Amino acid sequence: MPSEKLLTLNEISEKLRVSRHTVQAWISPSSPNHRPEFAILARHAGRKTVFVENDVEVWLNQRRGAIYSVSFSERSAYWRERFVAGRGILKGLVKPPETFRSPRTTGFSEGMLAFDAEPLLVWLTDGEGAAEIFALAGRAEGLVLSIPLASWVLRRAGRNPLQLNRIKDFILGQNVFELAPFNEDALQRSLELSPSVGELSLQSYCCCIAAGAAMFITGNRNLLKTSGLSVSGF
Repeated sequence: MPSEKLLTLNEISEKLRVSRHTVQAWISPSSPNHRPEFAILARHAGRKTVFVENDVEVWLNQRRGAIYSVSFSERSAYWRERFVAGRGILKGLVKPPETFRSPRTTGFSEGMLAFDAEPLLVWLTDGEGAAEIFALAGRAEGLVLSIPLASWVLRRAGRNPLQLNRIKDFILGQNVFELAPFNEDALQRSLELSPSVGELSLQSYCCCIAAGAAMFITGNRNLLKTSGLSVSGF
């Protein structure tokens, strides 16, 4: 019988296309991003945490076979350049949001970064706060966007037919973002949050955190006031 191939934290993060920090959060019971169904795959070899490759493959295949897929879009190696090029593509067509400034610092230094509607629209309209978003994106390993929010943006941009194809290409065609579905994991997380958050922000947060985002940038006051969440203002 062939020996089991073990994957280190670095190897498993590369395989799953998330940061080492995200993997550690998934297996830590004290983390708000703890994923019990994934944590049971972790084994300890001395002081090291390892994973059996075959177990991980089975877990991935089970997740891909779910009603709601978690097979995210392939992120382009040039996602930063394409994200920067999208700054202001809705300027003059959509009113920039009035940004909410949180007094807390983000504390974000690595991992996947996710956006709520307000910061995404700030970027797309080149509104106040776009410079801060640019700085955050520069520290990110990649960007996550929930499918509910992507749908909302496209429907809103669709009011201007001439702009629709351009924003559709930015959101879906250029692989700037990893798209996070509203799957069973996200649904369970949404049931644990207050409905006062608002449906779009609630769904977006849960989708992105379930997909491995380390930080969710938002202007939603109720999310920002909820303790224990991986959220920050911008």
